[in-house]
Amino acid sequence: MNGKRFSEEKTRRNGFYLALAVCLVAVGIAAWSTYDAVNSYTEPQSSLSQQEGSSSTSSQVQAGISLEEEDGEGQGSSSSRSETSSKPSDDPEAPQGSSAQETAGQVTQETPEPSPAPESQPEQEETQEQVPATAPLYEISQEMIWPIEGGESLNAYSAGAPVYSKTMKDWRIHTGLDVAAENESPVLACANGQVKETYTDSMLGNVILVEHGDYLFYYCGVGENFLVNPGDVVTAGQKLGVVTAVPYEAAEEPHLHLEVRRDGVALDPQAVLEGTL
Repeated sequence: MNGKRFSEEKTRRNGFYLALAVCLVAVGIAAWSTYDAVNSYTEPQSSLSQQEGSSSTSSQVQAGISLEEEDGEGQGSSSSRSETSSKPSDDPEAPQGSSAQETAGQVTQETPEPSPAPESQPEQEETQEQVPATAPLYEISQEMIWPIEGGESLNAYSAGAPVYSKTMKDWRIHTGLDVAAENESPVLACANGQVKETYTDSMLGNVILVEHGDYLFYYCGVGENFLVNPGDVVTAGQKLGVVTAVPYEAAEEPHLHLEVRRDGVALDPQAVLEGTL
């Protein structure tokens, strides 16, 4: 009786241990399955993160190489640019992480102050305005006077028609105006002008050439002592010399021979003096 009961208890105990072993095995299998599933889920993400990190690092390295190449083609070297970008800005308002290119851009955008004009420039401009380069040397006279005070016409301008010459004993064109005058009578400037030339001609005697505006006046038969020189500016009525003689008109009464030309063409002196030409 006791042996039978002992056998049943032993059998029951062995069944209990068997069931416990089965449970432990099942728990172990479940734990292993769970671990394997979790491990297989985390490994792809880890490898993906590693790939992304490596690709990002490669891109940054390539970008850094490109920047160095571009800096090398510019004005400065890559090493000096990197040192400049690593140094903090002297401006307290500038961000500490700003690069040398950004700082250079800010400096370039500043408008430079205009340099002050020299003080002497206005004075020079005023001087140029007061004395223009084309300023006339004399004021052109609106009216003219006769070269001999109280003088009268002795022989008129022949206007291309030949007249008889008492001295030359021939017929010739009289290209000027003979103004009657006493010897040593003053020869006066007919208007404001400038002396262009003084010379001696074998036919006309001593000649003073004066410019009066658009006209050239030839005062002929003047004494040897010229009272003016080439380049002198004269005024109307100013004494130029004295009356002597005109060689090719020596047989005539004492007079001053006056010729007038404009653009190389001989004109009637009396008409010019009276303003009718």
